[in-house]
Amino acid sequence: MYKSFNFLAVKKSLIFFVVVLVSMAAVVVLSGIYKSNASSENTLMLRKMRGWSNKIDKANRNNRILVQHEDAFKKLVENAVIGDENRLSWVEVVQKFADTRKIPSVKYDIASQVMLDKKMLDKKFQNIDVYKSVMSLDMKILHEGDLFEMMGSLTSEAKGLVAIDKCDLELIDKDIAEGNILSDARHNLTAYCELSWYTLKRANGA
Repeated sequence: MYKSFNFLAVKKSLIFFVVVLVSMAAVVVLSGIYKSNASSENTLMLRKMRGWSNKIDKANRNNRILVQHEDAFKKLVENAVIGDENRLSWVEVVQKFADTRKIPSVKYDIASQVMLDKKMLDKKFQNIDVYKSVMSLDMKILHEGDLFEMMGSLTSEAKGLVAIDKCDLELIDKDIAEGNILSDARHNLTAYCELSWYTLKRANGA
């Protein structure tokens, strides 16, 4: 005896199977979307972390550079190489030297400060303004050693960065034979020198 085929039961089973299959497919799809989003978020987070790590490393490097060069920078400021020029220091060294060496005649003049053209500077120094003041010295001295000593004093004692542009020496008595300059004279030579004093400042807007 055969059992009757129950189409309703089969239909219900098929519907249930399809529902389960669709649910499983939805779970797989949603899992893939979640995994993709999580991966994107992780990638973005890693990029941010690397970015901050690079910034921290750069800050640490800059800090080490500042520490290494802090003393040198302070010394340049103290010596009036960076900042405002110290003309009083230049004049004081000249007067002190003249008094010490008993040089009877020393005339000096300092021209107005000018800023150098940026085109004269290397590109890596474009954020720095370089200023120059020309100082002229006109002296009557006993011998060449006085001139060398004066230049040495200005270079080592005066505040600032100095370059000796030129120095001219001339015998006062044209008739004095070479090698027979009077040792008991107060001055035998006239010396005329031009010096450039340089100071550095941060460029406006740099």
